[in-house]
Amino acid sequence: MALYDTIGQNYAKTRKSDPRIAKALVNLLSVSPPATVLDIGAGTGSYSLILAQQGYQIFAVEPSRVMRNQAIQDLAIEWIDACAEKIPLRDRAADAAIIILALHHFQDYQQAIQEITRVTGNGQLIFLTYDPDAISRFWISQYFPSFVTDVRSSFLPLSQLIIAIQSATGKKAKIQKFPLPCDLTDSFAAVGWSRPELYLESQIRNGISAFAKLNSAELAKGLTRLNQDLKQGEWDRKYGYLHQQKCYEVGYCFVYTTS
Repeated sequence: MALYDTIGQNYAKTRKSDPRIAKALVNLLSVSPPATVLDIGAGTGSYSLILAQQGYQIFAVEPSRVMRNQAIQDLAIEWIDACAEKIPLRDRAADAAIIILALHHFQDYQQAIQEITRVTGNGQLIFLTYDPDAISRFWISQYFPSFVTDVRSSFLPLSQLIIAIQSATGKKAKIQKFPLPCDLTDSFAAVGWSRPELYLESQIRNGISAFAKLNSAELAKGLTRLNQDLKQGEWDRKYGYLHQQKCYEVGYCFVYTTS
């Protein structure tokens, strides 16, 4: 919560819902409107709002006041000031749950998954997460080496996540990869995979937790080197082929339960 009270000041401007992520999310949901969906770590509610507009009823759980205060209000969304590990809702209060790039911020992921399962009963769980094994293959780690350490210490290996989900729910969990579009509108960590200049914008970086965790020396060194490589054509020489791709498999995926 403290992290996002700090970096979340302009979150609603940079972390807008992406229509491709929203479409995949709706397609994966096994329940139909007006079912109730629990959005854990809802942030400013960009994906809660999309589902509400589809006719779902939403419990948006978010511990950061700074984030909640930026949310667009909707009658179908009930905001709850709470963490994933302790949700003030009755058993089976929701029919399904979504956890969009939030799992790595939970204090106790096992307790959180058990608590989410309690509130959803036999309902479906859908996580959008990141495969930590992929970070060393992403060019950004060449400019900010600490990203590798941070990602590997923050994100659960997919095999471990699946075991935790299946243990808590008694259901099978599947993985669906999500290659990032080149014009991604939700500016999370890999938003600049083909648009490296985005990382030179402080507003973009300020909405990405991995940048917030960097020490100032590594941040300054990495930004200087990236800026120079872009001006001198070195980035294009190494990674310019990415400009020709509409999508890029960089490690993001949905992990979801099936009946």
